Amino acid sequence: MKTTSAEQGALVFQDQSGLAPRQPEIWAPMLVTREAIEAEARRLAELPAPRSGRRSAVIVHPSSRTADSFTPATSVSIQVLLPGEKTLPFKSNANLLEICIRGGGKVTVDGSFEPRLHDVWTVPSMRGHMYENTGDEPWVRLTYSNAPLLKLLGVLYEEEGVEVSNAQRPEDGLTDAQRRKYASDNAPDVQLTEAGARLRGYEFLTDIPVVPNPALHWPWEKVWPYLSQVPGDDSDERRRIWLLYHPATERRNGTTGTYFATIGGSPAGTPAYTGKHGHRHTSASINYHISGGTGYSIVDGVRIDWKAGDLLLSAPSWSEHAHYHGDDGWRVLTVQDHPLHIAMGSLLWQEKFDGPILALGSEEGQKGYTSPRTQGT
Repeated sequence: MKTTSAEQGALVFQDQSGLAPRQPEIWAPMLVTREAIEAEARRLAELPAPRSGRRSAVIVHPSSRTADSFTPATSVSIQVLLPGEKTLPFKSNANLLEICIRGGGKVTVDGSFEPRLHDVWTVPSMRGHMYENTGDEPWVRLTYSNAPLLKLLGVLYEEEGVEVSNAQRPEDGLTDAQRRKYASDNAPDVQLTEAGARLRGYEFLTDIPVVPNPALHWPWEKVWPYLSQVPGDDSDERRRIWLLYHPATERRNGTTGTYFATIGGSPAGTPAYTGKHGHRHTSASINYHISGGTGYSIVDGVRIDWKAGDLLLSAPSWSEHAHYHGDDGWRVLTVQDHPLHIAMGSLLWQEKFDGPILALGSEEGQKGYTSPRTQGT
């Protein structure tokens, strides 16, 4: 590949003539043990209380381009708050997905709720929020954020000491007539070709219909009854995997606009998968092993042994992966940047090792997804 630069020195042209087709860059899987997480939580708890109240440590993958990411688009951080402590109000254009792994407390965002062990919740972007430990032990949570992607784009925005209520926005200075005229519901929308190409006024870019996106909370005690309780218990009432769905994500089927979170796994005594192959997808997958016994995953031919309390980059983008639980079963929170890829049209999915590669959301999707697993192919 030949690179030439203009005389000014700032402008660069990179010659890609005849460049061969490119393939995804695959990161290595990475295991963070329960012991390592607990040790870091203890270290954070021993620190003097920061002015912001936020004791936080991000888990960094060796391949991270932003020095603070677990996958290319995602950071995972350990957050610790001691009894009686609370954080300063904060907001960002990043969206958050969180799980409580010890203790509990109060989250104030779009009202308030009090998550407990294994509860999952969301904090939407640009929502003032704060945390308070109302219990008698350290409150430890894992926070998943798309901040690394926003940093790569150069658009991460953060603000501290903000209002946590939904305050009225400032007046825009427009008259009622101007506000009515220059709005998307009154803007021109012209069909240009029979195939569907259109012209639309600028108002459509700045006056986008609002989809309500409140912070949502999935209490573990309410999720638990819907999980399979005995081997073979897999129906519309109880399943081995459930999506924690936020209606704001619509067809992207997410928990936030960036991520889906699923609660999955199998009860004790469930026969383990015995196949030699797994599946792969361009969305990167992170497993937090909530409970159960031991097991292992095979990721691009590499075996990684895990146990309850471990965090695993279980499926780097486009890595073939399969999971094998032990006799005690397993319960797992899986977070993937699946909705992000649907929005970009980049979600590739290959369910069966020698099967078709599908562009999910852009063409007919995968049907009968359990077949490769049950047949052991």
